Amino acid sequence: MAILDLVFEGGGAKGMVFVGALEELLGKDEHKPGRLLGTSAGAITATLLAAGYTVAEMKKALDEKENGKSVFEAFMGEPEPLTSAEIRNSAIRTFLRDVNLRFVPDFLEEKLDDQIAEGLARHEKYNNIYSFVERGGWYSADAFVTWIGRKLDEGEFKDQPRRFSKMTMAQFYAATGNELSVVAANTTAQRMMVLNHNTAPDLPIVYAVRMSMSIPLVWQEVIWQDSWGSYFGRNVSGNVIVDGGMLSNFPISLFLAPDPNVEKVMGEATSDYVLGLLIDDSQMVDFPAERRLIEYTGDPWQLKTVQRILRLVNTMMTAHDAAAIEVFEDHVAKLPAGGYGVVEFDMSDAKRQALVDAGRAAMKQYLAARPDLFARTRSIEQPRSKSEIANGIARDILAQT
Repeated sequence: MAILDLVFEGGGAKGMVFVGALEELLGKDEHKPGRLLGTSAGAITATLLAAGYTVAEMKKALDEKENGKSVFEAFMGEPEPLTSAEIRNSAIRTFLRDVNLRFVPDFLEEKLDDQIAEGLARHEKYNNIYSFVERGGWYSADAFVTWIGRKLDEGEFKDQPRRFSKMTMAQFYAATGNELSVVAANTTAQRMMVLNHNTAPDLPIVYAVRMSMSIPLVWQEVIWQDSWGSYFGRNVSGNVIVDGGMLSNFPISLFLAPDPNVEKVMGEATSDYVLGLLIDDSQMVDFPAERRLIEYTGDPWQLKTVQRILRLVNTMMTAHDAAAIEVFEDHVAKLPAGGYGVVEFDMSDAKRQALVDAGRAAMKQYLAARPDLFARTRSIEQPRSKSEIANGIARDILAQT
């Protein structure tokens, strides 16, 4: 049995392809995961594996329904209304204040501006606009936080009930012994973040995953709280954190670099192999035809805005860490996801199953082409030239943190 350090790329709803790939890779109990690293959707997969989830449990989670619909549809949740104080201090209210109607007395104009701002914020058609402007995302991810918390408390880990949802990164590591790292981006400090028990020990695991999956403009930004402690010993309280895919969507070099300073961050490299699971949009998936990607209601302006966001997100999330992928080709299993959208959480059961099946077939093909891949003890070791490349890329990544 080989122990595999696994890296999962970010890709939103496309990340469901990982379940099929893992079914082929781990489902026969021939191999087991070692260190785990993920970005966005990859962070979710890595976290569930670190919590001891079996492939069967993951497949069951994919089929979960709520009111007859896939539970994942709720991830695109309507934002909570702003409080009156937030509305008064909002950018939209400031804009109205800066527009001076010279023929209206100031005291009347102030009242009028308050009424306009309040009316817009309370109107269901413009609630998303306020969320987009004031909170950095069109949708709320509250349903996701509830879901991942529930998953971390369901089932058993080593014959004991899972009770991980309230744990910090340090507590989760102490409870599981599993090295888990997820990637996020600090837009305040303009730095990448590798979140684990070494770098952010007091950070709640639920919010580590929430930050990593927070695709900019789609989901509301996360503000680092005082109670979450420091990051790398630095105070980042109040900083705005979003999806790590902005800076490194597939940082496989962090596991391939033999540099001792990298290992201090990522944990000791004791596995037999490093394997990255990459979402490949160039490989199309044969799936049942569907009416549309996501069904929206609202006026035409709102629809155009949402579609602009989706185009931006799809472009951003398909930018890969090209140098490492090219150099370490044997360490990368490319999983087809062509034709699927990053935020297509409302895909039908049939289309989702087609994605899972494609992941399973791609992993089977990858393994068949490399029958002795995991047979070499500590095959993580690279020729000197490749080790230097891995060290260089990993140092560059950590230099951003």
